[in-house]
Amino acid sequence: MKNLVLCEKPSVARDIARNIGATKSINGCLEGDKYVVTWALGHLVTLQTPDKYKEFKNIKLENLPMIPKNMKTEIIGKTYKQYKIIEQAVNRKDIKEIIIATDAGREGELVARYILEKAKNKKKTKRLWISSVTDKAIKEGFRNLKDGEAYDGLYNSGVARANADWLVGINASRALTLKYNAFLNCGRVQTPTIQMVKSREDRIKNFVPKDYFNYECKLDNITFTSSDSDYDEKNALKFVKDYNNKEIRDFKKNISEKTSSPKPLYNLTDIQQAASNLYKLSPKQTLSILQSLYERNKILTYPRTDSRYLTSDIASTINDRIYAVMGSDYGNIAKKILNQKNLSTKRMINNSKVTDHHAIIPTEEKPNFLALTDLEHKIYMLVVRRFLENLLPNCEYKQLTMSFKLGNKLFKYNTIKIDALGYKVFEEQNYNDFGNISSKNIKDLKLLKKHTTPPSYFTEGSLIYAMENPFDYVESQEEKKILKNTNGIGTVATRADILDKLFNNDYLLLDGDKIKTTNKAKQLLNLVPSKLKSPSLTATWEKQLDDIAKNKLTKDKFLKDIKSYTYEFITEIKDSTDKFKHSNISGKRCDKCESFMLEIERKGTKILKCSNIGCNNKKVISRVTNLRCSTCHKKMTLFGNGDNATYRCICGNSMKQKEVDKKIKETKKEKASYKDIKKYMKKDDLVNNPLKDKLKNLKL
Repeated sequence: MKNLVLCEKPSVARDIARNIGATKSINGCLEGDKYVVTWALGHLVTLQTPDKYKEFKNIKLENLPMIPKNMKTEIIGKTYKQYKIIEQAVNRKDIKEIIIATDAGREGELVARYILEKAKNKKKTKRLWISSVTDKAIKEGFRNLKDGEAYDGLYNSGVARANADWLVGINASRALTLKYNAFLNCGRVQTPTIQMVKSREDRIKNFVPKDYFNYECKLDNITFTSSDSDYDEKNALKFVKDYNNKEIRDFKKNISEKTSSPKPLYNLTDIQQAASNLYKLSPKQTLSILQSLYERNKILTYPRTDSRYLTSDIASTINDRIYAVMGSDYGNIAKKILNQKNLSTKRMINNSKVTDHHAIIPTEEKPNFLALTDLEHKIYMLVVRRFLENLLPNCEYKQLTMSFKLGNKLFKYNTIKIDALGYKVFEEQNYNDFGNISSKNIKDLKLLKKHTTPPSYFTEGSLIYAMENPFDYVESQEEKKILKNTNGIGTVATRADILDKLFNNDYLLLDGDKIKTTNKAKQLLNLVPSKLKSPSLTATWEKQLDDIAKNKLTKDKFLKDIKSYTYEFITEIKDSTDKFKHSNISGKRCDKCESFMLEIERKGTKILKCSNIGCNNKKVISRVTNLRCSTCHKKMTLFGNGDNATYRCICGNSMKQKEVDKKIKETKKEKASYKDIKKYMKKDDLVNNPLKDKLKNLKL
């Protein structure tokens, strides 16, 4: 008898199979003497859409909400073949137990359980729970398999989340779409996110700048400043006149010893924000790079984590992880850490602050830097630096503060002197030496005219951070506490996808790196039920889902409350007297239903889409291509279709599709094919040809 190991992705399946001796490929599985390893492709089974229910086909506004008696699942069409492979493996007579080896978390549990339920599995299950896919972690995980039943609460939490999102998101979106004859959708996370962007925009729009005045002066060429501001210029000028060239009598000097600690280890949100600030990467791009470093390169631990700490069982592996990064840009620092007599990991170990997964840190695998892309290398080094910083001592320094008062204004000068760099060894140091003051006569007392500034627009990095920390958007302290305990709205695994969806559905747009709301988004916020706009709703959900995972709350009780709320907001939408007006009507008619077409631009592509919700007609007007202009080398934009299509550049250069096709053919002719190389190799006059000698061992 054998055990079946069900993984979430093929790459993880191959790594696990190699470690448990399942290397023979049979019927879409990897087999060995004791194990059969198979894999999903993410979600293979999902909740059925409303049109699959007989009672919800062609449903009208007055018949909403849609509340199925039993939520049904279905196999995703494009991955049906892979599901059937798993189903057959599950039901093999020689399979005794199923080992769930999908991602260790709520969604990973849901992926596996949906598949096993659909396959009508009756066999006993066990759970592999690992945070990295290194050989060491996999072997350790198989030595400590848990009973599958121990994760029933986690599965129920996943089911409750999926069902609640279906009931609220689909019903609200369908009601808004039918009510206003426009493609409108909303959800428990995306709508509060739009509201946060809109609130920030309103603060910027309504901001009225004010002039204010600070002061500075010099004592022995050391500049002192006062932040005790004046808003009246006359008073400020009078202060300068009254106190310039005066002698001070209450001069104070204080030297204090201080320390500073490094920031905690990275969770996904933190590194997404850092990558956005440093490298202008979107959260989704950063997550994709992290996934590659985790799955393909195996040099980082599981990235979809909201924890900034490690569990105590990781402590014994720290030395191996330091040794693994010895060949990196920070190899000298890593070597010094390894040579420390008393290596302390206390700063990074905190079991109580770790949820499903610990913080992102390097694995015990040595990286092959030649195999990494430039961005993969940069992201990896961000993690390595933060990891090493937390293994170094605190920075110790002395702070000099000199101060005095002029009237009711306090003037200060601060500087520091480093005694022990500690973790700040990574930074370029440029600190002033302590200065001495002998003269007590004020020189060059002058005004510093300044202006109050509005808050900044959200960037992708700062918006991801705001989704995790939306405390400014709720009022009650209790709600803020819930948000803090549940890590904000959404999860680290879904926030990047949610932002991507908001851009694709024309609710948010990028102006440079500034995120702004569209007219469609502004109208949606006026139409959507008020509770759906608040971060506190989704935070409360996450708290309840966590309680379900810990068996403190039943799934049925949670869903009963969700259904009641669904009836409540559907009634609110039905009774609304608001209107929706498209702001992007093109004036062109649909050639299928004669409705007006909407003009939409998405990431360099302009399309016309029918405004009629019952018509799916759309046409591409233009799109930015990868074809470079022969004059200025910028990307050209393609207009039209077929042979008559035209590529145009902003410099005025243009090319027809026929010309482009001809150039592509000519370029291909210039390249040698395998057939050409073989023919070349057969020529008799290539005796003692060094190129032939190098090519002769190639298996063409």
